[in-house]
Amino acid sequence: MQADYDLTAQLLADSLPGITPAEFHGLLTGQLCSGVIQPDPDDVSDLLDHELLPVVRKLLERLAKEANGQLGSVEYSFQPLLPCDDASIRERVSALAQWCESFTTGFAAGYIRPESNLSKEAREILSDFGDLACIGDAQDQVDEQDEEDFMELVEYVRMAAITLYQQLVGICGEVPDSGTDQENPVFH
Repeated sequence: MQADYDLTAQLLADSLPGITPAEFHGLLTGQLCSGVIQPDPDDVSDLLDHELLPVVRKLLERLAKEANGQLGSVEYSFQPLLPCDDASIRERVSALAQWCESFTTGFAAGYIRPESNLSKEAREILSDFGDLACIGDAQDQVDEQDEEDFMELVEYVRMAAITLYQQLVGICGEVPDSGTDQENPVFH
């Protein structure tokens, strides 16, 4: 079940003033896509420059478990945590930019292998996320006519995060090639 943006915003407003659900979720997702299986609350606290209260630590644990399952699922059910469609396009564009910026921060903090190990596609995705982080600066130029373009950007970000995760972490239920007969693989 996807977390609710508004409820998450209320919880964070009391515990992490100035941190949006998009930023929090983007940071967490970036860490997961880098290969961090369960983000350390102390590391997240350092990255956010805020102490995480117990309720936020529980939220972190819940969102990490949910995102890990969705990112690794063959059903491609992952969704970035963004405001609902009822929010203004400007608010949603700003949240997407925050999500992308925080994703790159979380990824950079969690990725410990040499950059040369990243595929060309992975490097392009990270570069695109860096570029998308800048769209928040142009939100004054955004109007309701840009809805379709925004939806395409969200879909790209969604699939790009899944792609990074599956390239660097793997797909849940994937059977490693052990040199045995793979015509009838067994999934656990």
